[in-house]
Amino acid sequence: MIAGTNSKLEVAVLVSDEYIEKWQRNALATLVSEPDIDITHIVINDRKKAPDYRWEWMTFTWNALEQIRAYPLWSLVGVARLLTPTPDYKRPVHIDSIEGLSNAERLTCSPQPDGEFWNTLPEETVDHIENVDIVVRFGFGMIKGRILTAPKYGVLSYHPGDIRKYRGQPGGFWEFLNDEDEMGVTVQRLNETLDGGEIAALKRIDISGMNTWQEIKKEVYSTAESMLVPAVRTLTDPDKTVERPDQIGALYTIPEGWAVLRYMVKNTRGRIQSYIARRMPSPSRKWRRPGFLTSLLLAGLLVVGTHPLFTHHDVVPIHIEQIVGLVIVALSTVLLFSNDHHQIT
Repeated sequence: MIAGTNSKLEVAVLVSDEYIEKWQRNALATLVSEPDIDITHIVINDRKKAPDYRWEWMTFTWNALEQIRAYPLWSLVGVARLLTPTPDYKRPVHIDSIEGLSNAERLTCSPQPDGEFWNTLPEETVDHIENVDIVVRFGFGMIKGRILTAPKYGVLSYHPGDIRKYRGQPGGFWEFLNDEDEMGVTVQRLNETLDGGEIAALKRIDISGMNTWQEIKKEVYSTAESMLVPAVRTLTDPDKTVERPDQIGALYTIPEGWAVLRYMVKNTRGRIQSYIARRMPSPSRKWRRPGFLTSLLLAGLLVVGTHPLFTHHDVVPIHIEQIVGLVIVALSTVLLFSNDHHQIT
């Protein structure tokens, strides 16, 4: 409850759609399960539909082409993600699946662009929710303006990282690529500095044993589900202190060039390691990652797959480098499974 009163805390939630990701639903469910907290307003991004659907598709296509032009290698990673099943934690669920929201007032509005990256909410929307205690942001992109200061305790937002070390995007990617042993998950009270707010809740997770970026993201969002209530308590309890970082981390952006290639090699190697570990579990002995053998396997695959890009022989149909690559693939595969067999027997 609000200190010194018997009133419940009133919370407004900003969402992109009536369907939210499952981890967000779980986080909000923990919030409304608190007897002294009510979600009183749900603000939905009313993305204006073009009257001509052909124009809408043209806009989508143009934006996609611009993304591919700006980040050609990373766009390939995005295509690969589209071809894989949606992780359970990101599965869309209707916000009404949360018990206790039937009386929440629904509002819709269209954010107004402010600069290249930021959005502001219309004044009439801010006026409507300015008397709530806290706003939780699960949509509307990066927001600035009066919405950040109108609620009594401000706006809470998640960042998949420790903002004192890693800001920006993609969440967890750079920690994975930089071989960090752990990373943070932050709930911050927003200000107009990108990922530079005050820390309302921070948890650290061990990622040293995780082979892929996907494993890291799963752990990040599993951890995030339980952090909303502590963040609210930090803001509203006079005995708790919001951390104002003395310094904030470097601002990371979408990877390009060599960073994408490093990621593809490391993540592919990690997938192979995880696959072998699942197929040949070792309950009695600690699994030792076959890093060298996996790297050898990847090198062989690269030789086999890329040799036509760099060689042009018209006489010999099978090139010597292709044979070498196939031998490397076969040998490293046998050694990988042999290595695993000796470890579990």
